[in-house]
Amino acid sequence: MISLVFAGAALAANFQHPTPTPPADLPAAVYRERRERVMKSLDGCIGILAAQGEVSGITEDYRQDADFYWLTGINEPGAYLVLAPKAPFNKVTLFLKPRDPEAERWTGPREAISPDLIERYGVDRVRRGSPETALEGIGQNHDCVAVIAPASMAREDRNDAELASRTAQRFGLRTVYKRALLAGLREAHAPEEIGRMERAIAITRAGHEAVAKATVAGVSERDVQTQLEYAFFAAGATGLSYPSIVGAGPDGAVLHWDKNSRVLKDGDVVVVDAAAEYGRYAADVTRTYPVSGHFSEAQAKVYRAVYQAQEDIFAAIKPGVSMADLQHAAEASLRRAGYLKDFIHGFGHFVGLDVHDAGLYEKPLPVNAVFTVEPGIYLPELGFGVRIEDEVIVTPTGYRLLTKDFPRKLEDVEAWMADARR
Repeated sequence: MISLVFAGAALAANFQHPTPTPPADLPAAVYRERRERVMKSLDGCIGILAAQGEVSGITEDYRQDADFYWLTGINEPGAYLVLAPKAPFNKVTLFLKPRDPEAERWTGPREAISPDLIERYGVDRVRRGSPETALEGIGQNHDCVAVIAPASMAREDRNDAELASRTAQRFGLRTVYKRALLAGLREAHAPEEIGRMERAIAITRAGHEAVAKATVAGVSERDVQTQLEYAFFAAGATGLSYPSIVGAGPDGAVLHWDKNSRVLKDGDVVVVDAAAEYGRYAADVTRTYPVSGHFSEAQAKVYRAVYQAQEDIFAAIKPGVSMADLQHAAEASLRRAGYLKDFIHGFGHFVGLDVHDAGLYEKPLPVNAVFTVEPGIYLPELGFGVRIEDEVIVTPTGYRLLTKDFPRKLEDVEAWMADARR
């Protein structure tokens, strides 16, 4: 028995144990300041927002939608946030679903409403149940209701939009639509958000380092996936930003390949689109790796065209530019290279609490907006695809490359793989 204990200890000493270290919760003052910015933009109207998160798995794991989370930091279903800028005292009320002792035996106990809970959430009042009755009193101090629920969901799917409309009709209030309000406010990130995203990117770098070593002939796409995801969690990831995509050879020409079943062969290139999440904030990185360690002449030609498209997009980032402008720059570059028809997606997207985060694509980009630059060329007839995806943050004079520690040039990728395999 003692020998088994010593043997187990020896194995444990040689095994790198993932030790996720989630960041501390953001202070209540952060969420309070965000809600104040929203209220200033409501023109004196009542604002109502409901939790729209999703449940998954047999344990019904809940992931809050990013809008509600950004305003509250609460990961709980059935909640409502009511903003009443003209109320004399309770301008911000949080409504939580009623407690259920039987259900809590399965999911864990929930806290009773108390002054400590109110202070933790940074709101004026916490209640349970629907806000329907409370809106009767709130409606007396306001003459309008703002629908702030984003338009990404149909009205009949948004209980908050429906409640706002019903409240306006019931009390004879004007309805004001501010569907883009939250997207505009969330687009520019505060230092505490940027810090989490930079940490997610650093963790993602560790995973791609494992990929540079693992993409060898004879292993499967799933083998590569398990290596990179283990490296993510070993480096402190608190989750995955999205399901990892590992596409070798012809699978790399499928944009959202999810089978990860092919065995890698010499001569393949492998498109790896995978990133870690840290403290709910996402990263998003893609690299294309040659299994042999070197790109063939045909693969190199395509890779250089994608790299040049990235360079052309970077050169176009400046104050006043929009995501739509940058899409035009991407298309112009790939048109010059003769590959426009093989570029089948947008050049990039906003990143934040979600990997495809909120933002306004037709408006000038604000300082501290974070987005991807990810041109790609997909050639199923030749049996491969190439994508290079990086993240940038907008600065007062241009941009900063957040993923600068990831090799990007063709020669640097080859050297990276050679070093990783030594």
